[in-house]
Amino acid sequence: MLKAIAPTSRTINALSIRQHLPTSSRALATLSYDYADHTDNTNSNSTTTTASNPTSHQREHNAHTLLILGKPGGGKGTISGKILNDFPQFRHVSTGDQLRQHVRNETSLGREAKKYMDEGCLVPDNLMIQMVMNDTVDTIKNGQSLLLDGFPRTMEQAVALDKSLDVDMVINLCIPNETIIERISDRWIHPASGRVYNYSYRPPQVEGKDDETGEPLVQRDDDKPESVLKRLQKYEMVTKPLVDYYKTKGVIQTFRGTESDVIYPEVNEWLSNQLEDNATATRVLTQI
Repeated sequence: MLKAIAPTSRTINALSIRQHLPTSSRALATLSYDYADHTDNTNSNSTTTTASNPTSHQREHNAHTLLILGKPGGGKGTISGKILNDFPQFRHVSTGDQLRQHVRNETSLGREAKKYMDEGCLVPDNLMIQMVMNDTVDTIKNGQSLLLDGFPRTMEQAVALDKSLDVDMVINLCIPNETIIERISDRWIHPASGRVYNYSYRPPQVEGKDDETGEPLVQRDDDKPESVLKRLQKYEMVTKPLVDYYKTKGVIQTFRGTESDVIYPEVNEWLSNQLEDNATATRVLTQI
């Protein structure tokens, strides 16, 4: 519990400055200034402990944690790639890739996670968060920002992650279900080689046949329209509370559309503004 602190001239100046900052900057200013007040009123041992907290490293270096949300097949990977190209200060963290790598390398985390995966169970939240923190601790200490992809997926995971990381920006991609169903159901594969075709933009030369072997193409069960719809409905049911959670924190922006190339300029503009607002807030605080 935070202690009540008698207002000083420094506190009053900070409060008056925050009133003139944009909303996102005001939130950062509140976090940063409260943290400074807290460390001013603790002993050296407590300060050392607090400074080792990842969120304190984020604030100290003006680093950010950006989360990208989006339906399966909704262009999340494409948008993430564009963000990393235009904003090199972000490091991409795909929890799915991380998990598979830990399992392949048979790390202690990987062996523990594999027990749940082999039983068809979800990997527990605490194990996922431990994996994310272990794999990003050096990045955070170096003041680099994170782009989280694939975790958290639920409100419970978000609340748990908040204890370790300060997620201060969230991009929510809202693509119509019909568009995604059409994209995914147009996907057919050649099982032997793994070659993938899509009738929307990369069709086979002969319908239903692999270009190189002439063998029949098949559609995975997961890519059939009825399966895709079920996955989308489940995603919306699980993710809505997560979206609402970040709305209450004032850190989420939703982008709607059907094409990544049309959506991304809006994402770029919003993200640029957020980063500039937060940088402005940080510069103001350093002058207090």
